[in-house]
Amino acid sequence: MNCRYYEYAGLRIASEIPLPEWAPFEQTSQAGDPDVVISIDEVPDHDLAAGGNRRVITADECRFLVPGVGRFRVHDGRAIVVAPARGAALHQLRPWLIGSAWGSLCYQRGLFFIHASAVLVDHEAVLFCAKSNGGKSTIAAQLNTRGHALLSDDLCHLDIPAHGLPTVYPSAPRLKLWSDTLDQLGWTEDLEPDHIRTGKFHVTRTSYGLAHPAPVRGIYLLEWGEFRIHRLSGLTALSRFLSASTYRAKLLESTGQFSRHSSRSMTLLQRVPVWELRRPRDLAVMPKATDLLASHWSDDRIIAK
Repeated sequence: MNCRYYEYAGLRIASEIPLPEWAPFEQTSQAGDPDVVISIDEVPDHDLAAGGNRRVITADECRFLVPGVGRFRVHDGRAIVVAPARGAALHQLRPWLIGSAWGSLCYQRGLFFIHASAVLVDHEAVLFCAKSNGGKSTIAAQLNTRGHALLSDDLCHLDIPAHGLPTVYPSAPRLKLWSDTLDQLGWTEDLEPDHIRTGKFHVTRTSYGLAHPAPVRGIYLLEWGEFRIHRLSGLTALSRFLSASTYRAKLLESTGQFSRHSSRSMTLLQRVPVWELRRPRDLAVMPKATDLLASHWSDDRIIAK
């Protein structure tokens, strides 16, 4: 098996499919057995079609078919097997591989991860969570223009130690942004079209640069409205956090991990302050939102305890 090796999200991975999104985490060699193996299975198109569109999701297996792209099987938290459709290019496979398939594998392994964007503030991580199209990537992009390195955009793997601050692993230093956001930022170079959503692009930005996790300083739940930062606590904070940050809740429930995920989320919010950040749905005023955050971070009271 001709493999590329990566050390990503705390796992050692051997992949037959090159993953340029994970280039910062690529290793020249692999010591010992990998934690995860990603392989290609050459299956005739008629066998792919025979599987239909039926999804299978259990605690230790996930199977799904993407028409015109291929079939994906994730099992035992250790393997992802991809059967490409005839003529499917690697760039068509990768979004599903590092998205749905990778998320399924993480749930099978019992890892704690959330849907968020994260940037570094004084060597600590600040996380932004929102429902779909809630602007978490946009605000991370704005902060990146202010010199804050991008730590993650999409799936954030968190670790909660017995004591002390939770930490978050760096992920691929790529942002997924709509064309109007890119125009507002003035970013016109090194854009890769999203092969699933027309009008959205991937752009590589300044990253953390290390494979080591960073301590989490604070969490912001994004909402639209007049400028405001408001502290959340108790069950309100937990309910809002789960709604904004849970990656594919039905998938989580199908793997039997929802109760454990909720418990970890509660522990996370007991150690890290969570805030609601409201700002207008207007790209022209986004710099004001980052100014508001900068002012907030200068207040020592927001530092996680």
